[in-house]
Amino acid sequence: MPETIYNDQFRLDTTLASGGFATVYRATDMLSGRVVAVKVGRLHEDPGYAKAIIEEAKILGRMSHRGVVQLINLPRPGKAPVAFARALDMPGRPYFFVMEYLGGGTLDEYLKQVKQLSLTEAAAIATEVARGLRHVHKRGYAHNDLKLENIVFRQPLVFGQPFTPVLIDFGIATRVKMQVEAGSLYIMAPEQLIQANMTKPPELYAEPDPTKVDVWGLGVLLYRMLGGRLPFEARSERSLTDRIITSRPTSLGRLANIAPEVDELILEGCLAKNPAQRLDMLQVGTYLSRLAHGATVQTLPGGWFGRQV
Repeated sequence: MPETIYNDQFRLDTTLASGGFATVYRATDMLSGRVVAVKVGRLHEDPGYAKAIIEEAKILGRMSHRGVVQLINLPRPGKAPVAFARALDMPGRPYFFVMEYLGGGTLDEYLKQVKQLSLTEAAAIATEVARGLRHVHKRGYAHNDLKLENIVFRQPLVFGQPFTPVLIDFGIATRVKMQVEAGSLYIMAPEQLIQANMTKPPELYAEPDPTKVDVWGLGVLLYRMLGGRLPFEARSERSLTDRIITSRPTSLGRLANIAPEVDELILEGCLAKNPAQRLDMLQVGTYLSRLAHGATVQTLPGGWFGRQV
């Protein structure tokens, strides 16, 4: 890994995450001193890999909301800035783009330490996520991969301060065909799995509505935050797929002190098998905002939580 890229402007400090399509680095903008995140595409003979990075940068460039990670345009002397470029200092000259650095850790990391949250805390987080998703939908896109790891807090969590969840990783929103990875299977909606497995039960629509897939994903996040477990769990991918398509989750009233109307919102409004029976994102967000009551961080793990800046 080179120490710097893009005419020595960005110093790559540490690896934040690495997946099948890209690696994300914590980096420093040497011109401003600002800490940023740099996403570098993985080299592959399939041109879809490069296309995914380019399209994700373009999508982020069309977003302007506190709940969506901010793209940082790349300056060019005497020319307009660009959303992405090639890392000429790296072997194969992969495409990359730059984003704001989010230092508060992921929702996944948070829940692994505290297990579950109060209704107002979970609603506060989900309300902000819903607002970000609503903005994405208004811009003509959907996220479609609401893994716990794809919700990152902008700042470290501090008792009594607001939650600052931010959506990251819009790779699937690029509409590039990707395999269903085991790590993200738990978040997938029934219609996604049916399409991927080329099965078609009559009670479900064959063509997924991406915005309703996001409603399902938000329901999974809510269930995990409130119940301390995922709505669907199994030992194998096949069993998990079957449960997502056919099974009803355990009532949250049995896992936590959750009122029936909230249980109904999640199980019927978000996790309905038929996407046509789910609420839309505006309806879900409006209901959640009433539940949140402006809640701030109350549940914290024993030690400091967040990324070291």
